[in-house]
Amino acid sequence: MKFLRSLIHLALGVCLTAAAAEAVMHPLRQREQWQFEDPAVWEWQGQGSETALVLKKPSQYKPKYRRPFNMAWYGGAEWDSFTLTCEARLDAFTKGNNDVCIAFGGAGDSQFYYAHLGEKADGVHLQLHVVNNADRKAITTNRAETLPWKPGHWHSVKLVRDAASGSIKVWFDGLLVLEASDKTFGKGRIGLGSFDDLGAFRNVSVIPGTAASAEASSSQASGTAFKPAAENQRRP
Repeated sequence: MKFLRSLIHLALGVCLTAAAAEAVMHPLRQREQWQFEDPAVWEWQGQGSETALVLKKPSQYKPKYRRPFNMAWYGGAEWDSFTLTCEARLDAFTKGNNDVCIAFGGAGDSQFYYAHLGEKADGVHLQLHVVNNADRKAITTNRAETLPWKPGHWHSVKLVRDAASGSIKVWFDGLLVLEASDKTFGKGRIGLGSFDDLGAFRNVSVIPGTAASAEASSSQASGTAFKPAAENQRRP
């Protein structure tokens, strides 16, 4: 009887593991599901697990409200609570505060959240923002002073959103760098892009629900202390 119970538990564990694996989505491997606000500035590179989405030149796209100038949106699924992981590369270091952005909760081209992953924190850079049929508004409660972007280097990024509590947290190379709490939007699309800089994304994966393990990596490096989000909303 004990042997039978062990077999049942083993089989159940295998099924749960398989189900969890199937729940992980890899959006970049589904190129046909992506929509680009300015297709001329985006380029696909690699195949399968090596697929990368590259923002190769600044966009001339002009959104109605102040928000990232050019986004690529994944149309294959929507999420409310989720864990997104990816590798990101910043390819422009020209003005002292370049960036890439990750959007989520997208209900339209003028309704979404985004994490602005700029080099240095100020009124608009290195912030969590909400765009709701108006110019973007910072909602950050805690953040790091800087992000250690390196030319030609892929950095790990993790974004965890718990729609029920409103919690939004972002990690950069394993360090918790952004926090906010907001319930403006529920289920929505994810997007990748920038304000007016160059960059690339690869190994994007999305897991539905909130992962408890994400909280375990919330440690901060010495010298990278959080500070209150700036009130000044200067434009980049």
